[in-house]
Amino acid sequence: MRARILAVTSTLLSLMLAAPIAVQAASVDAPASAAITAPVAGQAADPAMAQDVTQLLRDWSAVKYQMHDDKAQAAKMRDLLARAADIQTRYPGRAEPLITTGLILGSIAGYEQNAGSLDLVRKARDLFEQVDKIDPTAMEGAAAVNLGSLYYLMPGFPIGFGSDSKARKYLERGIAISPNGLESNYFYGEFLSQQGEYERSAKVLAHALDAPVSVTQPVWDAGRRAEARELLASVRQKLVAQN
Repeated sequence: MRARILAVTSTLLSLMLAAPIAVQAASVDAPASAAITAPVAGQAADPAMAQDVTQLLRDWSAVKYQMHDDKAQAAKMRDLLARAADIQTRYPGRAEPLITTGLILGSIAGYEQNAGSLDLVRKARDLFEQVDKIDPTAMEGAAAVNLGSLYYLMPGFPIGFGSDSKARKYLERGIAISPNGLESNYFYGEFLSQQGEYERSAKVLAHALDAPVSVTQPVWDAGRRAEARELLASVRQKLVAQN
């Protein structure tokens, strides 16, 4: 169970996908606010909300990648959770604050690793499901990518809610929304690897690394790419072993 919770925390990194990688045809990522403020389903763009969410994601990234003590990281994440709640209050009905709150809840679950961790992960899942109903394309399909990741990393009933079939459905939806995204391709590639589909996994992971480097979220970008390269190397080794 401890290993599962740690895996879930890693999964929730996918929520970073929209803030740093609004990929343009010219292969240069747009400012984070471009992905966050695009009007959807009649909602007006909100630059103030975009700025708040983008900064919160940057601060989350700093805690995740630049700190190395679980207890201290959990405390910092609790501080971020309070800020996320405030953003939700100030921008009701918007998908982006819900996504960032889900990210932080999952991170706290991983750092604290206690009896309440699974409940935190369930709360994160519920937020992603809510976003999937409000605006499934928000933050480049972050809800679908994260739901898919949670479904394949969580244990199944009666301990958790894991389901490989639901995972595949959501991850493929994430690819449809963000076909060139670092996060959408990384987590789909990881899922394919766990399913033993190594050849396809290698192609998807290589495509993830082709994503433009983020200039708005450099800490996140470096961390995710390192993980993608490591996983791709492992998958290629398994392919060699099969031949």
